[in-house]
Amino acid sequence: MKTQRKPIVQESSQTSMVLVPHRKGHKVKRIMSALLAMLIVASVFAGAGYWTGVRHHLEAIVENQEMKGQLRSLKSKHVELRGVAAVDRHGSVLEKKATERVRQDNVLLQNKVAELQEAVSFYKGIMAPLRNDKGLRIEKLSVQRTADSARYRYKVVLTQVANNSSYVSGSLHIRVLGTSKGEQKALSLKALSESANKDGAKFKFRYFQDLSGELTLPGGFIPDQVEVVAQSRGKKAMRLERLFDWKIEEIASDVGQR
Repeated sequence: MKTQRKPIVQESSQTSMVLVPHRKGHKVKRIMSALLAMLIVASVFAGAGYWTGVRHHLEAIVENQEMKGQLRSLKSKHVELRGVAAVDRHGSVLEKKATERVRQDNVLLQNKVAELQEAVSFYKGIMAPLRNDKGLRIEKLSVQRTADSARYRYKVVLTQVANNSSYVSGSLHIRVLGTSKGEQKALSLKALSESANKDGAKFKFRYFQDLSGELTLPGGFIPDQVEVVAQSRGKKAMRLERLFDWKIEEIASDVGQR
C-alpha cells in the first residue's frame, strides 16, 4: 500500500504591507517648516551681508577722510617745498650772477694788468733799450677783425729809442703779402684801403706814435705776411723794413700818441 505524500506549501516572498492612516495636515506642516527654515537662513545671510556692507562702507568713509587729511598735508608740504625751492633757485641764480660778475671783473683786471705790464715794458724799451739799436724803430704791428669778415683794423707802433731830444718824421708804407689762385701777390695799402695815401702814412713824434686804419682783403686772397716800411727824413734819414706774420689779435693794448 502506497504512502500518500503531503503537499508542500511554499511561503510567499511578498513584503507585508502596513496600512497607515492618511493625515492631510502633516505634509503641509513639513512644507511650511522647510519654507520657514529657508526664510530664516536667507534672513541670516541677508543680515550678515547688509552689516558687512555697512562695515565696509564705514571703513571706506574713514579711510577716505584719512586720505583727504593726508592729501591736505601733502599739499601744504608741496607749497612749502615750492617756496623753499624758489628761494634756493633765486639764491642760486644770484650766486651764479655774482660768480659770473666776479669772473668778468677778474678777467678785466687781468687784462688791465697785462696792458699795464706791456706799457711798462714798452716805455722801458724806449727810454732804456736792451739792444743797441737807437733811433727810429718799427716796434709792433697788430691786426684785428671787424664785423665785416673781409675787413680788418691794423695798427703800427713806431718808436724813437733813447735819442728823444728831437722829433723824427717821415712816411710809412704797408704791403700785404699772400697768395691768390695759387700765385704770390703783394698788395699795397693803397689797393686795400680807400683812405690810404699813395705816398704812405705820415708820422712825426719824439717818443712813439700809432698809425692805424682799416683795410679790406679781396675775395680769394690768402694773407701770409705784412711788410712794413718806415722812411724818415732829415739829416739822419733812414729806411727801415720789417716783416710780420699775418696774425689776428683778439685784444690789443691801447698805446696813445706822444
